[in-house]
Amino acid sequence: MRNQGSSSVCRLAGRLACVLAVMGSAETTRAAEARSPQAPVVLGSAAGSWLVGTPDGAIDMVFARAAGEGLELARRRTTDRGRSWSTPATIMKLPAKNWSTPLTLLARDGELHFFWMVARGTGRRPAVDYFIDIWHARSTHRQTTWSQPKRIFEGYVGSINGMAQLRNGRLVLPFAYWVGGRPEAPPTGANVTTTIHSDDGGETWVASGAALTAPCYEGYNGANYGACEPTVVELKDGRVWMLIRTQTGWLYESFSKDGARWCEPRPSRLCSSDSPACLTRLSDGRIAVFWNNCENTSRVDGEGVYTNRDVLHGAISGDEAKTWRGYREVCRDPFRNDPPPRRGDRGTAYPYATAMKDGKILLVSGQGHGRRNILLVDPEWLCETRHMDNFSGGLEGWCVFKAFGPAKGWWRNRTQGPKLIDHPSKAGAKVLHVRRPDEKEGDGAVWNFPMGRRGTLSIRILLRQGFGGASIALADRFIQPTDQVGEKKVLAVLPIRADGRLPNGARLRLDRWCTIGLAWDLDKRECAVSVDQKPVSVLTMSKRPSPGACYLRLRSTAPTLDRAGFLVDAVEADVGATSAPRDGVTSKR
Repeated sequence: MRNQGSSSVCRLAGRLACVLAVMGSAETTRAAEARSPQAPVVLGSAAGSWLVGTPDGAIDMVFARAAGEGLELARRRTTDRGRSWSTPATIMKLPAKNWSTPLTLLARDGELHFFWMVARGTGRRPAVDYFIDIWHARSTHRQTTWSQPKRIFEGYVGSINGMAQLRNGRLVLPFAYWVGGRPEAPPTGANVTTTIHSDDGGETWVASGAALTAPCYEGYNGANYGACEPTVVELKDGRVWMLIRTQTGWLYESFSKDGARWCEPRPSRLCSSDSPACLTRLSDGRIAVFWNNCENTSRVDGEGVYTNRDVLHGAISGDEAKTWRGYREVCRDPFRNDPPPRRGDRGTAYPYATAMKDGKILLVSGQGHGRRNILLVDPEWLCETRHMDNFSGGLEGWCVFKAFGPAKGWWRNRTQGPKLIDHPSKAGAKVLHVRRPDEKEGDGAVWNFPMGRRGTLSIRILLRQGFGGASIALADRFIQPTDQVGEKKVLAVLPIRADGRLPNGARLRLDRWCTIGLAWDLDKRECAVSVDQKPVSVLTMSKRPSPGACYLRLRSTAPTLDRAGFLVDAVEADVGATSAPRDGVTSKR
């Protein structure tokens, strides 16, 4: 952070003054929201099910259910974007009780392809005495008859996260297999990513021979699985693009001209907390990606903490994945502010998207009890450039938890930090109260807005008498509200001392509302700061490659108890037209 001359301050702050608006009335806000695309809507539980399109544009929910002493595959259909579903109808009997719901692909001939992951063996060592094979079946005669399932890959396979049919008819199935006896350790972990393909409608399958890996590191906060859980989409130039889950902090990417021969994987421009992605082609030709744009959590006293999967993000590309718009939270863990379960996966990960003919998206995602749901996503909402929050809808759009206590068995306790309290001067309104009320770390709050390489953000704030210090930061990814890694990964941070002083000597008066404005330009690595639309300083932004800012991060930095803290009345961000990533963020293709 540094101060610049007054001319630089005025130059950048001038743009902020043009865009920065005093928070509007409730009536104006409601009218604007009514004209805007609808935010993602949770339609209901999706536990144990898979969604797939139908030739006539409807959507089928495929799921396994008990039938006598065994299991059968059934489906329900929706013609109204998942708001209502037909009575279940049986598809086929499943061979055994250890079978479950398959991943499903609708081919261009209108037939369905099912892919199961079926366990065998009684041991506990992957690919040694315990295996998960891939089985396949397909429909014929307009989905009225079904082939007998047959095994198309033997080994230990993790989650399958997407398959594709290329324009030439080839079916491509990407996955990762565990190398028996290989440790979860550097240099590349235990898994290798590959593909199999079929040129005869799934009758026979051919292994590609690809063996794609990604680096692993000592001391990583998680299991060093290696490159795993890939997803693919065919690009308009005929190449197939693959995104791969890794432990590097990024999704890796690989390209193929035919879905069989793949280039060496390398980091993509999509940050990820060791979680998989989903790619889907929309009806208008754009590509949507859903993934956890999250910074992984930190170890605590050397002990691991569960992977950061508290929020799921979505983005849209209109130029074949060269640039992206959005980076918006499409799903937040509904139990994110509560103590987490001590066992099992949890959070918002493992997205599977189904593009509908009307342009909307049905999305299934989530892990753990009560967390896996169906969501209706409007791509135009991902492309919005402005977002605001005045807490009229509560804290739904915020993450306000804080972890505390020791870590054990990948578990660490949580509690809610900031809370909503009555507005001190507006009847019926609420404000966010951020402080340090006890011996735990100070409160933190995180809010997402559309990503932009340049833009403006305003926050109306009041420092209460007894305030102990705070920071206001911009970030390009979700960082858990009080995770210490946050101060190292943000793009710009504005500290506020206990006496209200800012770095350049300007001072915020206690017990008085003011509007702090940030106008950032990542290409210039500058963020202009204003108070009540008066320029005060310019912050130097991080030099690391980044697609842009999409997060506001608020923290109490009080070194001791601070029950006064500060209040937040409203926040608003405007990123205008999103520019293409630069500074090494765009990979050469």
